[in-house]
Amino acid sequence: MWHLDEVLKATKGVTLRVEKETFTGISTDSRTIAEGELFVPITGKTFDAHMYLLDAYERSNGGTICEKEREALCVTLQGTIVLVEDAEQALLDLARYKLQKTQATRIAITGSNGKTTTKEMLVDMAKRAFPVHFNEKNYNNIVGVSKSILSIEGEPEFCIFELGTNSKGEIGRLACAIEPDLSLITNINPSHLEGLGDIEGVLEEKLDLFHLTKEGGTIFVNADDPLIQHYKDEKHTAFTYGIENHAMFRLTVDKSLGWEGAAFTLHFPGDSIHTRTTLLGRHNLYNILAAASIAYSIGAKPDRIQESVEAFSSYAMRFRPVVAKEGYTIVDDSYNANPSSTEWAIKTLLELPAAGKKIAILGDMKELGTKSSHYHRELGRVLSQSPIPVIALIGEEIKETFRELGSGRARLFDDKDRLVDFIKRKAEKGDVILVKGSRASKMEEIVEALK
Repeated sequence: MWHLDEVLKATKGVTLRVEKETFTGISTDSRTIAEGELFVPITGKTFDAHMYLLDAYERSNGGTICEKEREALCVTLQGTIVLVEDAEQALLDLARYKLQKTQATRIAITGSNGKTTTKEMLVDMAKRAFPVHFNEKNYNNIVGVSKSILSIEGEPEFCIFELGTNSKGEIGRLACAIEPDLSLITNINPSHLEGLGDIEGVLEEKLDLFHLTKEGGTIFVNADDPLIQHYKDEKHTAFTYGIENHAMFRLTVDKSLGWEGAAFTLHFPGDSIHTRTTLLGRHNLYNILAAASIAYSIGAKPDRIQESVEAFSSYAMRFRPVVAKEGYTIVDDSYNANPSSTEWAIKTLLELPAAGKKIAILGDMKELGTKSSHYHRELGRVLSQSPIPVIALIGEEIKETFRELGSGRARLFDDKDRLVDFIKRKAEKGDVILVKGSRASKMEEIVEALK
């Protein structure tokens, strides 16, 4: 239940009309808004929810937030109307207000790669012992995080949030709202360069999470990431984690289990855990270590962490193997792609055992801005040094990769059907096929066609 005075206090808004002073909740969707809820109209790249103020009111009989410059839209609108400078910021301010009323310890995770998997692993570890609230899936932008906070029920002991960004200042805005007690940056790699400029811009954006962690709080530093491994400040306690370099929390690989994953040991201050995972790739070992480091530091017992690690399985489209009826294995990593995650995927493909040959199907790596040509050519150099005999490329930007590779082992396609036909002629029982590309490329359609 929200009172009007709370809405005004949180958003610093002013009332244009008051008909109702209590609201059953907050909604951003005029199609699903419930009776008595307050509507917050969000403006996106291709839509403006201010166009649905009337629809929202007719369903809720409640009230609405409205941006001051769109006040004219409210002339004939009924219900309580609160004017604000920016509706999206108002939504975040409402979330911050609600979060400040809880006693939960707040944990925030960001990074170029692995943040969703790390967050999901940490949630699984923590909820085995504590009441936990978290943002589901990868709802990690300002709207997604805000809605997650506004959905908090009861009294969770820990609130765990994944924070994403594709433009400057987004991590800072989210971190200001959450005021995390503990924070972790998985890694710094080229991603979302259209909005962040270059790798230095990525670093600056992600470090806002550390800078805005509550004074006296704890930050978890990846000791193996060259851009952040030496980070420290006077306001926070810094815990390090790593596989290659000395760190407070460490992971050592005991045995590679091929398609079954890996057996390894987690080394904590005063404890060690011998366990195994079915997740594939060294990048996932970092995700496990990052999640386990936080889980142990907040009081999760080693046996609970071990149970979680061994039970956790990969999500769809995130380096997940699928055996096709023809007998070849498709490694579905179609969820997204940037230069570092694509290189990791290729390296893992080469490390996995196979009775037949290795095949790589790669799509565009999006949002690289002016550096797109550079990174796609760099991918071509990585592939040229690999022994992968069959490489199929599709997309506009990946043409730079093809130019670097040449037409020896690589084929370039502009049509998914033709690509699939080509691969089906080449693939045999025992082969392993990696499929990876950015979300916009919809590489999962190729996976489905090859199954």
